[in-house]
Amino acid sequence: MSNRVKKIVVFVFVALFCGVIALVVLLSEPRSAEAAEGKQVTIAAMPVSVQTLTPGPHAARVRALGEVAPLWQTTLRSQVDGRIVYLSDRLQPGVTVRRGEVLLRLEQSGYQVAVAEAQSRLASAMIALLAEEREVREAKKNWQRSGLTGEPASPLVLRGPQLAAAEADVEAAEAALAHTQTQLGYTEIAAPYDGVILERNVNPAQSLFTGDPVATLQSLDHAEVAIRLDATAWDLLPIPLEDAPARLVDPEKGTAWPATVRRESRALDRESRLRTLYLVVDRPLDMKPPLLPGSFVRAEIEGKHLDDLLRIPENALTKQGLAWYVDSEDRLRSWRAEPLFYGEGVVFVAPPLPGTPVVLALSPHSGFTNSLQVRVLDTTEEP
Repeated sequence: MSNRVKKIVVFVFVALFCGVIALVVLLSEPRSAEAAEGKQVTIAAMPVSVQTLTPGPHAARVRALGEVAPLWQTTLRSQVDGRIVYLSDRLQPGVTVRRGEVLLRLEQSGYQVAVAEAQSRLASAMIALLAEEREVREAKKNWQRSGLTGEPASPLVLRGPQLAAAEADVEAAEAALAHTQTQLGYTEIAAPYDGVILERNVNPAQSLFTGDPVATLQSLDHAEVAIRLDATAWDLLPIPLEDAPARLVDPEKGTAWPATVRRESRALDRESRLRTLYLVVDRPLDMKPPLLPGSFVRAEIEGKHLDDLLRIPENALTKQGLAWYVDSEDRLRSWRAEPLFYGEGVVFVAPPLPGTPVVLALSPHSGFTNSLQVRVLDTTEEP
């Protein structure tokens, strides 16, 4: 066979081979398209877990963080000068003291002398007043015996100014005595209320001057927590506020203590534009466990009862404030769910349609779009 014939045979063979390959590709193309179309349908029908919720009435719960502080905290200071002659062994940090308990006493002799001198001046002034009152009576009798009519030319005749001066001397002596007695009383420093010593600033035999700190005392009877609330939270509070059930919760351990709403601020904070609400706990250190000053707690107050609310899991609400539900055609729909208040892992919002049950889509993600066809996997009822 010649070379030319061989080339023709090879060419025909290659052409037939390429034709077969092209035919196979053409025949397989529709199936690939069909497969691709089927795959697209599978992606569109996104599987979604849902929860069926029914709107209903719920009691609002206002929550805010705050710090426990004593209702009273006092730095006791010396009101007079003197050397310490008595220092209570109980004047130590952490010790509980009772109202009126003497904690410290200063040298009193100088103040006792001042009291005695003031008493002596008062006694002398009283004698002078009695003598002047007698002189006044004698002067009036002499004026009547003289037979003169009208008023004397000078008030000194009837000794009116002299009597007023004697009375003023008595009043001044009485005030001086009261002052010296007060100064003497200041030589003893006692607890002004039941409390616990936080800090001691003095030592035995130390000399004190007026204004020197002695100790810092913290009250035991009441603790207070101040929380700041915005206008939305205030609208959820009941009226009157004092009747609102409240408690304080340790965010880490979950321990709770009963509290009472005591008072509210009547002005907005200039920087935060929030109002302050004050809660009080009675005998905090007697609680089990004790509620210690300085603790950070979460205040929870039961508010108004609101109708037609949904109780949805917090993770069903996106960062953009959207919640998703599945409509009757198994398509996704979103609505802007403004949180009214929060609970334990849940948030309370108004439903997209008042009074209508909602098939809530759980765990929304970036693939959620409105009108997207979905396939419902699990349906659970509201707990």
